Amino acid sequence: MDSTLYKSKFLITLLSSSNSNLLKLSYQSVINQLHHYMNYTIVIVINSLNPDYYKEVCNTFNDLNVEVEIIETKSNGKPGMGHNSLFEVFKNKKQYDYLIPIDGDDFLYPYALHQLSKIIVQNTPDILVLQGNDVLSWYEDAISSTDIFLNNSFYLVKQDEYSENKWIFNKDIVNKNPFTSDTFITPVRLILCSRNIFELNISKYYCDKCNVIDDYLFYLHFINIYVNNLLNVYIINSNHIYLYNDLSILSVHNTLSLNNDYEYIKTYKNQFNNIIDYFKEDWDVLKLPFINIKPPFNEVYNKYKVHNESIQIQDYNEYIKNINTVYCVDFCKNLVVEIYNIFKNNIDTWLANNNIKKAKELCLKFIKNNCSDREIYTYICICGFIMNDETLIYKYIDESLPYSRNYDCLLKYIK
Repeated sequence: MDSTLYKSKFLITLLSSSNSNLLKLSYQSVINQLHHYMNYTIVIVINSLNPDYYKEVCNTFNDLNVEVEIIETKSNGKPGMGHNSLFEVFKNKKQYDYLIPIDGDDFLYPYALHQLSKIIVQNTPDILVLQGNDVLSWYEDAISSTDIFLNNSFYLVKQDEYSENKWIFNKDIVNKNPFTSDTFITPVRLILCSRNIFELNISKYYCDKCNVIDDYLFYLHFINIYVNNLLNVYIINSNHIYLYNDLSILSVHNTLSLNNDYEYIKTYKNQFNNIIDYFKEDWDVLKLPFINIKPPFNEVYNKYKVHNESIQIQDYNEYIKNINTVYCVDFCKNLVVEIYNIFKNNIDTWLANNNIKKAKELCLKFIKNNCSDREIYTYICICGFIMNDETLIYKYIDESLPYSRNYDCLLKYIK
């Protein structure tokens, strides 16, 4: 075991604002990590405007007989305040050397800590940011022929194993000066940070006013740290670490607008004059330090062709059968079964609590994404009954059979 890993202590934070069932799955993805020697502790951080959510999470983990520290931090309903609170938790817990922040509705792949261990041993980084990650997506959002169907209307948007810096093929997207551009994206995700960051006296790591791109502020800090040679930082490419969950209809990505976010980021311009001077007229983030981490299994698929600045898989059947693809797909298939049942429970709970708008929205999301589950169609018919919308009932009542026969309120609509 490498001495760096042996001596270091890692704080893994799970940040959650809603849905304790998804948080439970996120927690399980951490404790089920394979082939690593990290000495870590999990702390759950609740950052929510729902005054009852902290108690709900405590009860959820008490029912599991799990001893885990659960901390509640102040929320303004925006993700940035929650992300900033993780650094306060990390700062106060001085026994830990590294922070690994995870959003509580996202997941770690089984070899995530194994992958991080490799680069920690080789490079002793202070900050690691991921260039990209796999995404759990709805059927309607699948845009590539290489996206992988899982089940229950869900797809896995899978990153390939191409080892070069993929920003080469996305220059127009990533090489944008945020202080002069109308729109821009955050092209990285923080995955590891050492305690040395506190030597820099940063007041805000994430923008606490932004609805969506709060992490762009941290990206600017990352660039600034590199430009001024303040810490040892790297952009890493590995699609075996973080699995982003884009399925929840309640996530900020799906519920909040980023129209004002760009202006909020521009207000930080005076803090980053060194970056502006460094790039001048050529905002080229390909200058940032990049490392590719090899997949966990030695049998690596590498038959790629670049055509029109697009990476193409030459033998898809071989790619899909490769062990580094297979274990990810298997993990995701098992995961979406759990998520699917959570979503159905959400619909049932919303109907019981007369939150018809949310129940209808999620039912229609399933139907739009080719769901064939007759229970979902029964739920949408119940929504129609409560809303006095007979058109909605008649539209879906045939697909709801035979389940809808169990509901007296629906019997008169059955032919």
